Amino acid sequence: MSFQICIKTDKSLQQLATEIRDLLSLPSSKQDSFAGELYCQFEMLGMIVLIHQADEEDRDAAIMDYTYSFDLQMSFTEHELDTDETEYRLQPYYAQLLSFRLGLDTAYQEKQKTGHHWQMRYRFCSKNHNWNSSILYGEEGWAPAVLIAPPGPWRVVRPQF
Repeated sequence: MSFQICIKTDKSLQQLATEIRDLLSLPSSKQDSFAGELYCQFEMLGMIVLIHQADEEDRDAAIMDYTYSFDLQMSFTEHELDTDETEYRLQPYYAQLLSFRLGLDTAYQEKQKTGHHWQMRYRFCSKNHNWNSSILYGEEGWAPAVLIAPPGPWRVVRPQF
């Protein structure tokens, strides 16, 4: 099971990795490079978190400005868990958490199977700088802490060879 959250920020890779480490109480990272690209890796309880700069040629037009990627990979080998359901619930949670706590713009993919094909679209999250923690949900003037833009249209995912 794995998922990816795209991040838009002016921060350096090291600063971003440090802030995410502190937010998620992760152990120290291992900074390394693969094919000349730097990345930070955290390992904890069967999870690997990778934070790296996304290759421009691998980014869709909708997320071209989202230069960093937060990848979470879980390795549970012998289980009867529906990890797809876990992934679908964790991905928006982490996207909103990173947006709210670190003030980042984030994007994540939603997928659905239609017939023999998969469709996908992006959801975009950003911190609501007008959010007021003293106004409770349901009270006049309440606004969400994270703004989630309406998703774009569904599009068919074509396999790449």
